[in-house]
Amino acid sequence: MDRPVAATSADQRIALLDVIRGVALCGILAVNIFVMGTVGSTQGRSFPAQLNADWTAWVLQRVFLEGPMRGLFMVLFGAGMVLMLRKSEGEHPQVAPVDVWIRRSIALLALGVIQFAVLMWPGEILWTLGMAAFPLLAFRTARPRTLWISALIIIACLSGHRACSTSGYIETYQAALAGELARAEGRALTPQQNAGIEAAAGAVASNYPAPQALAAEVEQRTSLATLLGWSAAGWSFRHLEIYSWIGVAESFAFMLVGMALYRSGVLTGMASTRLYLWLMFVGGGLGLGLRLVDMWWQARTGFELDIHQLNPAMSLLRSAWYQPARLGLTLAYVSLLALVWRGGWRAWTPPFRAMGRLALTVYTLQSILTSILFYALGYLGKFGAAELLMTALSISIVTALFSMIWLKFHEMGPMEWLLRACAYGTFRPARKRFAAESLARSPPA
Repeated sequence: MDRPVAATSADQRIALLDVIRGVALCGILAVNIFVMGTVGSTQGRSFPAQLNADWTAWVLQRVFLEGPMRGLFMVLFGAGMVLMLRKSEGEHPQVAPVDVWIRRSIALLALGVIQFAVLMWPGEILWTLGMAAFPLLAFRTARPRTLWISALIIIACLSGHRACSTSGYIETYQAALAGELARAEGRALTPQQNAGIEAAAGAVASNYPAPQALAAEVEQRTSLATLLGWSAAGWSFRHLEIYSWIGVAESFAFMLVGMALYRSGVLTGMASTRLYLWLMFVGGGLGLGLRLVDMWWQARTGFELDIHQLNPAMSLLRSAWYQPARLGLTLAYVSLLALVWRGGWRAWTPPFRAMGRLALTVYTLQSILTSILFYALGYLGKFGAAELLMTALSISIVTALFSMIWLKFHEMGPMEWLLRACAYGTFRPARKRFAAESLARSPPA
């Protein structure tokens, strides 16, 4: 007979996982806010590129945060699965934890819909988490070697797909170059050349958007009547069309990495110092090196599209190494945080640990605060990249204070309570005193 399955209590949580999760939440906000608070595609920058605060903030965000912060979150999600389903392994496996995982995954899908429909954040990640959680069940008993091989195969396929997509753009821009030459020589242009010239002109125009177009987007996203349509369209593109499966596969691969890191002791601080140093310097060196080369290449043309300086080989390489660079930085950040934690330098960790314990609540609160700031108060499109990063920092401070105060009186956050209620089918009180009384009355597992 299966024993009763209960959620992990506060005193059973692995503190290092909560700290890493809190760091990831702050980093994800610092990336998302460039989409949340801007209109057009310039993300708080002005062209031509200049050595100023906005461009510096954008470059720092793209090099150090975009990609690996989301990677950290996915890695921890995979580790969480191992923790939740450990009773489904061994000589006497139980089916109840698998049921809980499936209900939890379905609940995440529902919460993802609420994020875009109520909080107006079409870039939410909960739907993707829920979708990737189902195939993860097939690997719940896999060994680290199997997990690593599977993850690297998926990442290699994603890199190939990204390069293939880039090759399509290269062909378009090469057609534009041929069209310019044909036009200069007085020859008739082919349909492909005309399409290429239009596409290249549109890409350049996106760096210099017309004020009327920006004003129209601001109007659309600050009016309740049209904001929901904008959010629904963006969410559908990200989560219901073909593009969405790339995000699911990407998340799935990093979840497998998280399972492997947990089973190897890396995420619990139990791995060898040599392994941590190797992951930090090799992974970080590879990831940071590739990203710096990428930025150097973009800077050659002032971060603007110039089809006359198109280098097909370099464009393909830049696309292909995105996922390896992201994986390398993710592993480096995990190792760095684990070494700092194990070294006893923990005075800075309580705010991050608190946010990590209330991850779903904090993520929801971030969406609420940004929606109020940019949509209700009308600050959409008003900030440059540097101001957006400072706004993200301010929101992180507010949510950290909220988390620390909340946990003085509660065992879990309101969104964690809701998710656990859906997953476990029980309504354990969130307040500490009542939670302790409820736990004392419950039968032993």
